[in-house]
Amino acid sequence: MYEIIKSVINSKDYELKDILYKINKMYIESAITEEQKTELDSFARKNANAENSYATVQEQINNIYTELDSIKSEINELKNEEGTEEPTEPVEEYPEYVQPTGAHDAYNTGDKITYNGKKYVCKMDGCVWNPDTYPAGWQEVVEKTEESEVQE
Repeated sequence: MYEIIKSVINSKDYELKDILYKINKMYIESAITEEQKTELDSFARKNANAENSYATVQEQINNIYTELDSIKSEINELKNEEGTEEPTEPVEEYPEYVQPTGAHDAYNTGDKITYNGKKYVCKMDGCVWNPDTYPAGWQEVVEKTEESEVQE
């Protein structure tokens, strides 16, 4: 087998990746020794004809654009699938306060909650306390009514 592969490499009529694959396969199957494998690898790399082993630059660019177009199509399909579903429930602007269990679900600056019937906005990152326990972490939101506007 060693001599056959060596003669193919001498002909310079092979794709580098194919011949390297065959050399590795023969080595794994114990058809050649480690020394023969190393020698054939080196010989194949030195004698590889670039025209047989590598696509032209333009072919490579075309392949990249083809793959890019495929990825764009898949993304658009996913966007369309996501866009067709109706939300099951509207998201509340001020959801009810839920006690965080750690840093992974702590409230951060700008997060909005409802706590004991009042609305609050978090003033710090990593807040794990409710507005009663740590008032400095929360700003109560006071909504203006028509009466309060008239009084001003």
